[in-house]
Amino acid sequence: MRIVPVLTLILAVATARVTKTESPKEVLAQINKDSFGNSVLSVLQLQLATGGPVGEIQILLNNIASQLNGDQKKADKVHESDTVAFEKIIADLEQEIAYHQSQIVALSNLRDSTTEALGEAEVEVRVVTSDIANNERSFADESATRQSQHETWVRKDAEHVDQMDAIDEASKIVQHLQAGVAFAQLKSRFEKVQAKLMESKHALFKPLINALTQLASKVDNKSIIKILELLAQIRQQLVASRASLLATEERQAANWEVQSGHLQEEHKRLVERKAFLENSIVQFKVTIQEAVEDLEDQTLFLEDAEDSLAIQERWAAEQEAQYEAQTFEREQQLEVVERLQEVLTQKMSAASEFLQVREEVF
Repeated sequence: MRIVPVLTLILAVATARVTKTESPKEVLAQINKDSFGNSVLSVLQLQLATGGPVGEIQILLNNIASQLNGDQKKADKVHESDTVAFEKIIADLEQEIAYHQSQIVALSNLRDSTTEALGEAEVEVRVVTSDIANNERSFADESATRQSQHETWVRKDAEHVDQMDAIDEASKIVQHLQAGVAFAQLKSRFEKVQAKLMESKHALFKPLINALTQLASKVDNKSIIKILELLAQIRQQLVASRASLLATEERQAANWEVQSGHLQEEHKRLVERKAFLENSIVQFKVTIQEAVEDLEDQTLFLEDAEDSLAIQERWAAEQEAQYEAQTFEREQQLEVVERLQEVLTQKMSAASEFLQVREEVF
């Protein structure tokens, strides 16, 4: 059979490029210039010379056209499937890129805000540390002041007690003199009391000391009464003064209790604040380090996703270009087949005339 070799030669002819403005003889002449086209025309010429049916060639050309159309449908289906898959891959990559970009923005903001917070915490912890030192210094100073006040009160209260004891002793001595006891019997006690009163150097006792000195030289009832009245007045003043000192001591003690409480509460607050800040500083540093590391990872992930997207886009572009080129080639091949069919069916006379005069190409 001549069908198989003719089909092979017609496939070669299908690659020839013609234009619709060319005449049948021009089309055949163009095909004749190609070695494969020349072979096809030789077969056609043989067909005509032997009286073989032209219908076989038409069947072969129809088969070629059907095969080309079938190949195009398959290519269209593959192209459509590849396009859907590509669009899904692109959408996933774009979504992944958007995610990594948002993560980079979030991590950058976290790093920057935490760095700012770290700086503020480090400044504040220095201030709080200074405040703690000031608080402790104030507590020490105020505590020393309060201790001094208390010691002063203790000393003055003891002095008042001694002075009141001296006044009471003097009153007893004067009362004994008033009762008729001889001065000589009370002289030793008298001199001790007098010396004790003189040691105090208190202006309050000056009139009393003078009166007692006079009484030592001359004992009379009038002087005794006067001295007893003076002793009672002095003792009353000492009692009032001691009470005033005690009230001052109690007021100062109460004030110190309140003030020390405030200082201790402030100290506790400052120490807790410092501990919180120091812990925050540690956490801030950890957060910054983790954010920097995560930022580096996300940047790498983003670069990988962008590279993958670029690769997919290049692959899609190549596939699209290949699909378009193959589609264009099939369209051209179908056009050649149609031109051959037109020449062989509608214009056989022109084909026969050309084949009769053509030169064989070997």
